[in-house]
Amino acid sequence: MPTPIGHMLAAAILCKSQRSRDDFLFYLFILFFALLPDSDFLFGFFTGDPNRYHHLFTHSFAFVVIAGLLGGVIYAKWRDENIIFSSAIFISAGISHVILDCLAVDRREPFGCPIGWPFSQKFVISPVLLFSDVTRSSDSSLFFPSLFNMHNLQAVSIELFVLMPVLFTVWMLRKSTGYRKTAISKM
Repeated sequence: MPTPIGHMLAAAILCKSQRSRDDFLFYLFILFFALLPDSDFLFGFFTGDPNRYHHLFTHSFAFVVIAGLLGGVIYAKWRDENIIFSSAIFISAGISHVILDCLAVDRREPFGCPIGWPFSQKFVISPVLLFSDVTRSSDSSLFFPSLFNMHNLQAVSIELFVLMPVLFTVWMLRKSTGYRKTAISKM
């Protein structure tokens, strides 16, 4: 699974590809939904093993679609945006998380993500892996300190190497088009 840095870069790519104006709150919502599948670590913290429930139902398309729809409705009502636009972006942020995790080394069984849950219990992982795994402790008291190591620094370097050119390209394309407003955003 990529680090939060990788998931934040995916959120930035999504944000820059869709918005003509800088909207910090919108970016925070996209960031929240891009990181939401990893909320499963919280369930494990209560048992003393943060990894216990990782890569289960929160890493499915059904979960991110339901969460994104709910978030889209809340954001659209709060900020006077189009519900379809907001929901689509937040769903896309969650799906980006699941896809990035499917493109990463996974050393814990079951390997991959249950993208079809609850309709399928099959876990999916790409045969081509672009990202490294994250080394971390299974002990709640050591979990956060264990994240700071050379292996994870290398994982972040790979994520930057792969995703920064994409972000730069999207940013340049948006800049060259004059940041025209996305047509669907206020329909």
